[in-house]
Amino acid sequence: MRTLDQRVSELDPLRFAEHIHELPELNGSADTGGLERLALRLLDRVPDAVTDEATAGAALRDLGFVLASLERHGTDHRSLPGAEEALLKLGALVDEVPRDSVYSYSLRNPEDRLRTFTALPEEVLFIEEVRRAGIALRPAVDHLMAALPLPVRDPLLVEHLTAATEAFKVFAHALLTVKRNITPEVFSTGMRPYFPPMTVGGTVLYAPGGAQMTPLLVDMAVLRPEADDPRHAWYEQYLDENLLYLPAAYRAAGDTIMASRPLLPRLLDETPDGTTVAVWAQLRLLMREILHFRLPHLQLARANMRIRPDGSLGSGGYTTDSLDHLVELTTERHQRLADAFAAAPPLDHATA
Repeated sequence: MRTLDQRVSELDPLRFAEHIHELPELNGSADTGGLERLALRLLDRVPDAVTDEATAGAALRDLGFVLASLERHGTDHRSLPGAEEALLKLGALVDEVPRDSVYSYSLRNPEDRLRTFTALPEEVLFIEEVRRAGIALRPAVDHLMAALPLPVRDPLLVEHLTAATEAFKVFAHALLTVKRNITPEVFSTGMRPYFPPMTVGGTVLYAPGGAQMTPLLVDMAVLRPEADDPRHAWYEQYLDENLLYLPAAYRAAGDTIMASRPLLPRLLDETPDGTTVAVWAQLRLLMREILHFRLPHLQLARANMRIRPDGSLGSGGYTTDSLDHLVELTTERHQRLADAFAAAPPLDHATA
């Protein structure tokens, strides 16, 4: 999952580094004419500059910044000759949705030539923390995928769960950094407008959003509802709506995850003994870290929605209802695990 993200972050086929200071200035003055001229210059460079999936990903990233800026200021990107066709071509080459994504905005955004919509220091912090979170979660997903087929008595199971827990701590801390340093007013008024939905090829595609990030794969691996759960239909729809925004390697990881039962219900089906309870103890620590992310995320989303007009949606196209459902699911799974742990034979519970 890491290879393409790293390669794309190192590439600048459209020479957009020449314009990284220009874009915030154009946005600050709502200069749609200047944005259109910049977009057309980039579009002219696409045919000669894009040669493979990595250059296509980098071009999609940089075109995405400019075209989303135009949409934010009321100009449909389809009014620019060749813009929609270029997005469709680039998306097909990289096998991703034909617009910018949370991955192009963060993990594929060069650290030394950072692309931003605005001149706000908070946006720089936001990108850096989302990148830090994304980098931490990739090994977490790898460890959870390795854990999925392991029997409860395999000593590697606890090792993989421990490593996933440590990685998720970094992710949760990154969100807390955002919550503490970026006010809802700054995010909702200064940054959120640059994440508009766009219609490309007749399909409405949502902007970079939290639902498209790697925690989706963590949830799938650990706690997703199974077929006999009343929430199964809702969750399947939620997956259908969000998995398409993941890069191809991440979607392939999702396919692998879906071939196994989620870890938490599978491990709770095991007969409680010393080995099983030790595994439960480590899984409980992971669940606590997931809650340490999920509850502040819901609080942050609610704080932002309170200052927006009625009926507003998040950048991923949702109200906070979906976050409510995810918190409810995570809390219920954590409680089931805690109850099983409490009823199990005595163990040194100090680590749990």
